[in-house]
Amino acid sequence: MARRTRLLSPTALLRRSALYKGLLGGSRGWMAVGVILWGPRLLKRVAGKQEQIVAVEKLKPGQFVRIEAIGPLTRAERKAIKRAR
Repeated sequence: MARRTRLLSPTALLRRSALYKGLLGGSRGWMAVGVILWGPRLLKRVAGKQEQIVAVEKLKPGQFVRIEAIGPLTRAERKAIKRAR
């Protein structure tokens, strides 16, 4: 199966052209394209992940909450799940 690389995707080509022709080349049109294409990506990186509320519970005296993070599946576990389907 052939893999598509990021270098050949249309958005990657537009981002690269916007960088070279707009930011480095001084073209205002390409600069606008660059802001549109690079803006959301940079904003997401700066803003980071948003918190996600899973549940809200009121606790009575003597009760406690245990919070655990579920780690990602290993490659062997993912393969086993695919075979089980």
